Amino acid sequence: MRGLHLKQVEGIWYYQRRRPVRFADVEPRELIRFTLHTQDFAEAKLIAAQVSRDLDRDWRDAVERGVSLSAQDAAERYRAAAALQQSHGFEPRSALDLTDAELLDRLRLLILGQHSVPEQKAILGMTPEPQFSLSDAFDRFWDYIKDEWIRVSHDQQRVKRNIYLKAIRNFEEAIGALPFQQVERSHAVQFRAWWVERVKEKGLKPYTANREINSLRRMFSVNYDIDGLSTTNPFSGVRLKETAEVARIPLETEQIVALAKPGALPGLHDDFVRLLRLLINTGMRPVEAIGLELDDIILDHEVPHVHVRKNAVRGLKTDHSERLLPLLGVSLEAAQELVAADGWGKRLGKNMYATSIINRAMRDSGIVTDKRQSLYSLRHWFQDQLTKRDVVDRAQAQLMGHKFQRPKYGYGKDLVELREIVAQFAISV
Repeated sequence: MRGLHLKQVEGIWYYQRRRPVRFADVEPRELIRFTLHTQDFAEAKLIAAQVSRDLDRDWRDAVERGVSLSAQDAAERYRAAAALQQSHGFEPRSALDLTDAELLDRLRLLILGQHSVPEQKAILGMTPEPQFSLSDAFDRFWDYIKDEWIRVSHDQQRVKRNIYLKAIRNFEEAIGALPFQQVERSHAVQFRAWWVERVKEKGLKPYTANREINSLRRMFSVNYDIDGLSTTNPFSGVRLKETAEVARIPLETEQIVALAKPGALPGLHDDFVRLLRLLINTGMRPVEAIGLELDDIILDHEVPHVHVRKNAVRGLKTDHSERLLPLLGVSLEAAQELVAADGWGKRLGKNMYATSIINRAMRDSGIVTDKRQSLYSLRHWFQDQLTKRDVVDRAQAQLMGHKFQRPKYGYGKDLVELREIVAQFAISV
């Protein structure tokens, strides 16, 4: 019995096969024929079977690449061309960027191998790079990193998104509306210079400029990753020099008592007053408190408490952030008022806006005058109270929602024990 695609000539077995019609676009040879260098039929049959499998696989891969290389979408064609270059061990480059040595290597590959015309163009870097705007680049970037927003509230997502979009607007104001692919190092340096002048003229912080530069740097980096490109990021190393950050400091107990008194912050909406009072004896992050749904506030319990957990409004900063917190003093009153008001309503999850409004009211009241103090300083105060009373590290971590560094055994303090700890310093007015 003769083997498939075998032909014997003067005792030597040859592989001989006509090109399948369906692969005519990717295989220029009508007849594939070469010696197998053996007179043994069984060996020739095994070799021929392997050769056939390899050819079929290569032809199928070539068809798939050809479809991508001929796609209507320019970005898809360019990605396919970059992938093809990488599959042959080449760094994806445009023909204009190839050195003589790189060009010779690619030509040598084409001479020795069999490639379709689209593949030849791709290997030589002749597939045109797609041109899209910075806004298009942002859309690709934002879709790519959507897994990062699982733990983040919608309000935080909105704020972060706006930082990127504002960076793009400022860049285009300073440099002009360039396509993403045409942004070069010189443009990034020019954008830095634009920010240096702006910081000086308007008294802004270098941090503000660096936040936008870093946003653009990351957006470019992710887009390069999407396309499989090893391209130097034009925004690398162009940050402004920053002065040392002013650390937040806790509020004093006397200040907190004054802030918690009725009418202490005239003109501040009741919702925001409740938020401030809810934070005082719980140590919650503002985003955690304003993200509480009604089911997270448990008042009909031996120990009234809140359950800080992921919900439909927002995720949590870390897995350790989920916790039960007893309600005492002004925080218990605030929780009761919140339930009576049927929850946060339109304020639910709007952390950034609420924090900004409350911080302004605290300063306008004259009670808070140090710029290093803010609404978040309530959390620092809460931590300080635990430390001053030598509360064990694990209980501190449990109340603050921090990671406990040592091995964790058991369930930690129960709500009654946690209430006893907080009761030592809880504020009531």
